[in-house]
Amino acid sequence: MGQILGSLQDVEIDVAGGTSYKSLVCLRTSSVNTTMDATTEQTNCGAFTSPSAPQMSVDFDAICETAPSISQVSYEDLLSAMVNKTQISVRVQNPTVSGSSVGTVYYHQFMGYITDLTMNQSTTEFINFSGTIQSNGALDITA
Repeated sequence: MGQILGSLQDVEIDVAGGTSYKSLVCLRTSSVNTTMDATTEQTNCGAFTSPSAPQMSVDFDAICETAPSISQVSYEDLLSAMVNKTQISVRVQNPTVSGSSVGTVYYHQFMGYITDLTMNQSTTEFINFSGTIQSNGALDITA
């Protein structure tokens, strides 16, 4: 069994909602959260549970960059998408693409909206930002 260093993991975003993904600039941490609500009804036939459609969200924390490369999504890109209520494409996948792990381990892709974006500053640290992207519609977990 192999492990993957977090430094190899990118959160890839297309702020135009297409398939031209760019890496989130200077990513420090991220998490992919998959949730599903369920309601349970008690009847004289027993309990019936009905799950809702699953949803995903990505929480992230990154450093602001004054000159991001053309292959990076910046704070300004995300702020513009949020203010303009633009649906964006998000992808988080296994970064190991050779050898026996091709197409294995995990793949997450969805369309969604930025629902939270916070800029943080301290006199002793780099200016950073954090946020959440919430899925809207179908989830794709197949590479």
